[in-house]
Formats: sequence, C-alpha cells, structure tokens
Amino acid sequence: MAMFISTLRVIYDKEETKPLRILLEALICGALSLTASSGIIALQLNINWAVFAGGVIGYIGSTSVRAIALRFLNRKVGK
Repeated sequence: MAMFISTLRVIYDKEETKPLRILLEALICGALSLTASSGIIALQLNINWAVFAGGVIGYIGSTSVRAIALRFLNRKVGK
C-alpha cells in the first residue's frame, strides 16, 4: 500500500520524477510500513491498523515521517 501510494504521490507532485527517485521513495515507504506493521503487531492492535499505517506513510512520504519522528524524539530526549 505504501509503495503504491508513494509512487503515485511522487509522480503527481512532479517535483522530482526521476525513476530512481520514485523507486527509492517507494522502497523507503514500504520499509517504514513494514516496521510500523511489526510495531502494530507487537502492541497487539488490530491488524487493520497496519493497512492504515501503510496508507498514511505512503501519502505523507518518508521525508515527512522522518521529520515527525525527529521532532517526537527531540521532545522526549530533550535535545
């Protein structure tokens, strides 16, 4: 789900449509979704949350996920 949505998002944004950029964004979003689904399973949540997480990650993209994660960690760690 994340790989498909991120591919469409990058093509639709037309910011950088190089095939390598599209492929790398799709792979990164797919890997992030696998990580999120593992966390969802570990937290014993309904597996449907994994599909939702994949869609969200694909839609907002890996750069936004990274920025959100860094903001969260900085707040928790107190950098």
